[in-house]
Amino acid sequence: MATKVNCLPFTIPTMPRLGLADLEARFRRLSLLMYDTKVPIATLEKEVYPYLARGIEFVNPWRRVRGIETYQVGLSGSRVGVRFDLDISQLDVQLSEPRDAGRTLVDSTLYLRLFPRCAYPVRVILTYDFCMIDGGESFEITRIEEMWRIGDILRSAPLLGRSYDVFRSCSGYLFTGALLLSRAVAVRP
Repeated sequence: MATKVNCLPFTIPTMPRLGLADLEARFRRLSLLMYDTKVPIATLEKEVYPYLARGIEFVNPWRRVRGIETYQVGLSGSRVGVRFDLDISQLDVQLSEPRDAGRTLVDSTLYLRLFPRCAYPVRVILTYDFCMIDGGESFEITRIEEMWRIGDILRSAPLLGRSYDVFRSCSGYLFTGALLLSRAVAVRP
């Protein structure tokens, strides 16, 4: 006689269907599309916008915006201003422990093309926070942060760049002198 065994179903933790290599390739493509002003808006609408969350937050040293409409205006508006493109040095994707979200770091150089045949390099680190959706078949970006130094922009500017370097050298001596003076006052008997 057969005995009926009452067992709970065994479940295996699900892995996202997109592997790390797939995510790296997609974030590389997204970055190159978003940070190249030669890319038409129609391409952004087709290949970038579907990955943006409704409440996306964008942060850089000059501004912070929230919401997909505001971010799309900024992304499409940058196509008519200063020309630039991106060169990626390194890209890394990490998934959270439950593998339902992650972060991508992109170490890159943005080439500002203010004048024909002149490119001014600015080092940029991009951070993308994202959530896996559709059972791990896709993702949506919830936050983008650009990190760059205003000093790099000043150094790259014609004429101003040399003055900026001289100012930094002089201020270095000034701060060192102030630190030496404060140390001398602090250790005075």
